[in-house]
Amino acid sequence: MTETHRDEILFHTPGRHAEAYPYKILVAGRTRFTARDGLVTRRFHHHTLILTISGRGLIEVAGQRFAAGAGSVVWLDTAMQYAHGCHADADHWLYLWMSIDGHGLDAVFAFLRVGQSPVFAGSGGAEPLFEQALDMLGHRSQTTDALSSTVVSQAIALLVAERGEQEEDSGERIQRLMRALRADIARNWQIEDMADISSLSASQLHRQFRQKTGTTPMDWMRHERMNLAKRLLTESDAKISAVALSCGYGDPYHFSRDFRRIAGQSPSEFRRAQGQ
Repeated sequence: MTETHRDEILFHTPGRHAEAYPYKILVAGRTRFTARDGLVTRRFHHHTLILTISGRGLIEVAGQRFAAGAGSVVWLDTAMQYAHGCHADADHWLYLWMSIDGHGLDAVFAFLRVGQSPVFAGSGGAEPLFEQALDMLGHRSQTTDALSSTVVSQAIALLVAERGEQEEDSGERIQRLMRALRADIARNWQIEDMADISSLSASQLHRQFRQKTGTTPMDWMRHERMNLAKRLLTESDAKISAVALSCGYGDPYHFSRDFRRIAGQSPSEFRRAQGQ
């Protein structure tokens, strides 16, 4: 490090009752970098939140580079390969940070897609939390573990509020498509039709649908059709060809092949097994 590099680091060893609280602050600090200080790459195997106070930071994650401007919050999983330092376009990078641990952080990290986009725009509510973390670790007391848990939960809530709304928008688009598919299951659906309804490109739809459901739109619709087919086969005496048409299959042989592949029986065998 150069003489322009400045660090204030406060460590905390959680007390014996710390497990009663969902989150912990393990260490926090205030750091100033310049471009001459190079990049930090050391792995610590816990989550770290970084709030930029002034200047500009450079974040490298999964082979991608991101800029961290004043007011932004960066979330890093330091068990993953990463690097951070002063951006080449800035004369310094001043930031507050805290390394945290706790229940469900990995799940929230994945839900918010932080691994692909680690920089949050941030809000005015973040800086007081980081300052409070430094103050608590600098003046430890019997309430430090409880207050630390509160600070972490509030910080995570800010990030969820910022990006979680985007995730909800995405989820609503997928739900809208599902409702449309169920309402007109017999239609000859094409992926372009589905993309139009969800207001996404075909590639975005495929990716987001898989993220939400674990499968593709076409495969999901095929299973929905088979669920309808099972109900029609057990609740009516309609011919197999009529059931196929009601489920979007103009070719009963194609319907029977799909039904056997998914249900493990032919439509006729399934009907007999249900006592029809």
